[in-house]
Amino acid sequence: MTTALATFDNRPFFDKALRYGVQQGILTPAQLQGIQEGFSKGIVQIANFFGTAHLRPELELALHRMVNLVSLYLEDLSEGDLQIAAASLRDKTFLSHSKAGSDMLKRLHAMPDSTLIVGRSVSPESQRAYLDEKTAAATLPLAEYRSELAMRQAHQNTIDFAFWLATKMGVSRNDIDEADSLIRSAMLVFFADQAELKIPTRTAFVGLIKAAKPAKARLNDARLKAFLKEAPTEFQQLAQRAMARFIEKDLPQIRAASSTADKLLYGESGETYFVRESLDEDVREYDRLVAKEWDRVTHGEADDPAVVATVCFFVATGLPPKAAMLLREGKEIIRVFRTSGFDSQAVIKFIDDHAPEAIRQDLKASWTDDLRREAEERLADLDPNWPDTHMERALEYLRQTCSVTWKARKR
Repeated sequence: MTTALATFDNRPFFDKALRYGVQQGILTPAQLQGIQEGFSKGIVQIANFFGTAHLRPELELALHRMVNLVSLYLEDLSEGDLQIAAASLRDKTFLSHSKAGSDMLKRLHAMPDSTLIVGRSVSPESQRAYLDEKTAAATLPLAEYRSELAMRQAHQNTIDFAFWLATKMGVSRNDIDEADSLIRSAMLVFFADQAELKIPTRTAFVGLIKAAKPAKARLNDARLKAFLKEAPTEFQQLAQRAMARFIEKDLPQIRAASSTADKLLYGESGETYFVRESLDEDVREYDRLVAKEWDRVTHGEADDPAVVATVCFFVATGLPPKAAMLLREGKEIIRVFRTSGFDSQAVIKFIDDHAPEAIRQDLKASWTDDLRREAEERLADLDPNWPDTHMERALEYLRQTCSVTWKARKR
């Protein structure tokens, strides 16, 4: 058996290019002197940028940072060709190489690291922190830089595509907070063959989900291609990939037996959809479509805390839920509570079974943390020194808290 030994050269690319330039006579002594002078100036500038040039460890780290920046730029420029890299060191100042490496990282940092559109800002502080992280490492490999560049460019392309779709489908780009959700909604529109080519409102979304659910529903590819006919080639490709992903991943979720439009829009699924707000849309219509029983019980007044409290007290005492309470019903609620307490789990189940997905957590928290606790104190008759035998105090609490049909007693 023969054993072959390979040399592993882990020197920074700048070191390789410099040595090659000297060995091949590309760099003269005068040019080497210029590189040394550039080092002296650059190290002080970099040390002051990240901290101070008055401490030796900071200067040593600045030297390391500068080598990293120059190496990154040279290897990217030359594609690893030492002759091209050495010629660059000959023809341009050393500080310009360092700045070029820094500019590469700044441009990278300015690009999006996700498809989120809101909440990201490129501040001087965040830029400095990013440069600190990338240049203080042992050596920043060009492959790592290019991998991150490709990832961020893909995010930027996705955001640009979402903005293009928004403009074409009736949404202001200022209303978009995440690109993928808008693209997913657009793919749903394209898949639902007869749908208007606009990003849906909440109620229109319900109709789109209904149209996409049947197993026989199929994509009208000609319709999608006609829409994309004048789009840039890159956007056409992105649209085709987005539709393939929608059919493979999102459509099975839409067609699942337990899936509803309300769950898809407001549930805890990781795949989100974007809907546009419309001043012309009836605010009750969505609840009528996705939460018929809740809408019926609350008479469409679920935004009124008194109505919600009324429904909760009926359910908690085993009475048929209603949006308004009669005096005799109030007395029965008090009687049941004083006999056996509230059935809190019945309230939670009623909310889970019937309330719109978007407000369920808030409703349950309101009942558990506030309404139930206050009611258990105010409806009770446990103080022998201040009895409420005729339920006067308890009825007054219900009158102030709920939607009732009786008036306050005259004093």
